[in-house]
Amino acid sequence: MADHPDFQSLPWTQRLLASPNLTILSENNTKDMTPTTMFNTTLCRPGAINAHISFSRPATAPDALPGNGGIVDEQCMLLSVGHALDGKPGRAHGGFNSLVLDQLCGKAAHYSAPNAIPPATATLTVDYKAPVATPCVVLARAWVVEVTGRKIWVRGVIEDGERRVLASGRALFIAGRAGVL
Repeated sequence: MADHPDFQSLPWTQRLLASPNLTILSENNTKDMTPTTMFNTTLCRPGAINAHISFSRPATAPDALPGNGGIVDEQCMLLSVGHALDGKPGRAHGGFNSLVLDQLCGKAAHYSAPNAIPPATATLTVDYKAPVATPCVVLARAWVVEVTGRKIWVRGVIEDGERRVLASGRALFIAGRAGVL
């Protein structure tokens, strides 16, 4: 997907994807969300999410908590968004922002959880800063800010190519217990 025309045609996405600190995540990675999720099956189609790339990189947020192995990282997703996600012509539906933030914050929480059972969203608060004008390419980022027992607090943002925050979110996830789904 890194060679998708929507990503190769923009200088900022070319610079981002050329970073040596970036680790592309396979959708088949056991810590990644399963490929049958609503995100991957319903939204990832032409006209909606035309292409996406998941990756991790060193965190840029000052409140990011070191993860496993003491590494401070963030989970990221580059998304090419089409008109099929519009709530009104030329603007992605606000629910799209919430879904992307929940998906990515959940991935960040999952990577920080001590077991393989995905954590569940307890709360998610989204602040809408500016419309996501479609079609477009956006960068979503999420990082863990606190872990207390099974509680995992995560922050996330959706940004445009100029690093302008279009939406931000704060979430609480509860890590799963072994033997309980």
